[in-house]
Amino acid sequence: MAVRPTGVATAAATLLVLAACGAGEDTSTGESPGFGSCGQSPLTCNAGETKPGGTLVFYEEQDIAGWNTAGAAGAHYYTSVMLGPILPDVYYGGPDNRVRLDTNLMAEEPEVTSTSPQTIVYKIKPEAVWSDGTPISADDFIYQYRARNTRDCPDCAIAGSAGYELLASVTGSDGGKTVTATFQPGKVYPDWKSLFSGLYPAHLAKAAGDDGTPKGLAKSWDAFGRTRPTWSGGPFMIESYTEGQQLVQIPNPKWWGTKPSLEKLIFRIVTDQSSLVPALQNGEVDAGDPQPSLDMVTQLQNLPGFNYRLSPGLSWEHIDANLENRFLKDRALREAIFRAIDVQGIIDRTVGAFWKEAKPLRNHNFVPGSPYYQDVVSETGAGLADIEGAKKVLTAAGYTGVGDQLKTPGGDPVTLRFRYSEGNVNRAATAELVQATLKQLGITVTIQTSNTLSATLDTGDFDLILYAWVNTPFIFLQAEHLWGRSSPGNYGHWVNDQADALLKQGVREGIDEARGAGLLNQADALMARDYFVLPLYQRPNLLVAKSDYVNIRPNSTSTGPTFNTEQWGLRKSAG
Repeated sequence: MAVRPTGVATAAATLLVLAACGAGEDTSTGESPGFGSCGQSPLTCNAGETKPGGTLVFYEEQDIAGWNTAGAAGAHYYTSVMLGPILPDVYYGGPDNRVRLDTNLMAEEPEVTSTSPQTIVYKIKPEAVWSDGTPISADDFIYQYRARNTRDCPDCAIAGSAGYELLASVTGSDGGKTVTATFQPGKVYPDWKSLFSGLYPAHLAKAAGDDGTPKGLAKSWDAFGRTRPTWSGGPFMIESYTEGQQLVQIPNPKWWGTKPSLEKLIFRIVTDQSSLVPALQNGEVDAGDPQPSLDMVTQLQNLPGFNYRLSPGLSWEHIDANLENRFLKDRALREAIFRAIDVQGIIDRTVGAFWKEAKPLRNHNFVPGSPYYQDVVSETGAGLADIEGAKKVLTAAGYTGVGDQLKTPGGDPVTLRFRYSEGNVNRAATAELVQATLKQLGITVTIQTSNTLSATLDTGDFDLILYAWVNTPFIFLQAEHLWGRSSPGNYGHWVNDQADALLKQGVREGIDEARGAGLLNQADALMARDYFVLPLYQRPNLLVAKSDYVNIRPNSTSTGPTFNTEQWGLRKSAG
């Protein structure tokens, strides 16, 4: 499963340098002619005129984690992709890895009208309405602000409060179609374009219990997370949902933008990667954005009638330690484990077999291609397959049975669980390699899969775990969401006061991007020395679609490919 730092617009703010290859720079290592121009023309590739009708079945590897994408349970990539066609955004992540204004919702580009205090003014289109006809208005912005600023609703289970907690007020005017967001005096937020993404209807929040009190607000927030939406603020709305099987969407009759060509959009949930290509061949699935494997890519290369593209993405694989585990609380044990793991060997056995550009990732915030990418990992010895060095660390720390049956200084045998998402071929191979490596230290590792990885992460039901972050290029928001001591995304419960201070300072000073990024790298170096998260590699992004369908485009941001579903459709025949 890929996890999205969510509750944010999923694109790069214009003041930020992208943490990935820029538009116009084609670094793909595999594609078919239909997607052949996506490197140079990501916004217009696979373009075509559509004809009315048709159903598109889109393959997804994980189920809905929760119905509130800004809630702690729903803040995951696949959920955001599937709910993207019903949720209005101010900004979204474009296929060129840049911030894009949602011109369906916004009448004009939001304006910074003051820098002291920082003030942003938003203009909502007069015709923008929810599917019940209620205008999308300042009330919906205010609801998001109240639920996520941590003051008005301390019990709201949110994905993150970054930016919202710095706001002093959000107000409406012009009949609710103008929104003014004012930050607290002296507070500046460089990633302000990340705010007010994935809006939820305030009038339905009132019906669900929001009576203006913290308790009522929390009740409504929880209701959005538990209840399948019968409403929409996007081009589609949900017709039906079968847990673990599929989510069916149909056009929203109140949608004011370009009318969808498709009669239905079905998200088919299949956790077994090996079933994708047969499903494409049999006509059961029309498109998907799976995590690629060697067999999958090889089969797609020989599959007629489909477009595919394999290229660098904004996601990266990593192994995390749960610092609440009684063994992994010990830094020396974590250091030994990370030193012993062979990252290059993992790459060679997995993505390196079909993506020759794969190489070890040595930073937790930036990927190669960013001017801020620095190797903060190598000096720690992590990921370098240093078995003997790992043994020395354990011996020096008082462990016994090193290389046989490892025991703590207190005499307890060290046993760990290693978890990953069910059906993922590359992660299965990685788990087996890590298991064999740690056996050389005397550590018994039991491999367990998860078919609901979001729940596994949220509940902390793991010792070591392998998954991916799908980054938002809002670098300051992203770092705060992932690594802050109280962040819901800090699943392994890492706490380092010095790093936390640097992280917060980096966010505060992020208007000077280079300085802010430097502070993030300082914090990152401290995290690397704590052996909490071991980066593995930048993951390739794969999109496959039947060539009959046009306007489907690769999008490696955490918005994913569903940013423009109203444009998807069957190609109209010439003449």
